[in-house]
Amino acid sequence: MNLGLAAAAIALSLSSNAFAFDAAALKDAPKVGGVGMKITDAAIKPWNISYFYDGTNLPDGKGTVSAGEKIYNKDCAMCHGDFGEGAHGYPKMVGDPVDQFEASAKAGVDAVGNRGINNTWGNAPTLMDMIHRHMPFYAPGTLTVDESYSATCYVLNLANIVDENFVCDKESLPKIVMPGAKLYTTNLGSDTHNIRCMKDCYKGTPAVVEKAASIGDVSVGKVEKRDSH
Repeated sequence: MNLGLAAAAIALSLSSNAFAFDAAALKDAPKVGGVGMKITDAAIKPWNISYFYDGTNLPDGKGTVSAGEKIYNKDCAMCHGDFGEGAHGYPKMVGDPVDQFEASAKAGVDAVGNRGINNTWGNAPTLMDMIHRHMPFYAPGTLTVDESYSATCYVLNLANIVDENFVCDKESLPKIVMPGAKLYTTNLGSDTHNIRCMKDCYKGTPAVVEKAASIGDVSVGKVEKRDSH
């Protein structure tokens, strides 16, 4: 059986289990307007994952590099390569060292093919978020918390960020300083500089200005053909 058929068979098996879970979770949910079902907390829970850069919301549990190696070889290597070098066009886990990556990006040589978690990932907790939420690609969300911690631990080891005895959990991940951390800035401020207002915020009469947007020889809004002469 080739790689594609093997992946498809595994995905079908896992997705069947996922559908069975969803069906059970939604069995007693009321119809909405006669169509579909109202989502339940049980159905939302596996997808309600938000692990922040500082470790906020990381779950209880733990994983090891040795356990992660088994998971990686079974579920990840087919796309990311046996040693994190990437395979079949999928992303690498291990890219160029940060300084080399930064130099090539500034020179306009390459800033895509040489990416990896060792140069373009700012913090370890969000790597755990990505793996637990989206991996493996053919069956996202099917790894348990411990399996996700272990897979995270293993790829961090592949990238020489943690040693082989490192244990990944909600206490240790936030303490890891990623090699590419210096390329990131975390802004905890508000999205705007405006003073928050929820009612009667605008004083006066708003002025509405009509102006057409032009794309080529078509004026969007007034939609009139321009004279090419």
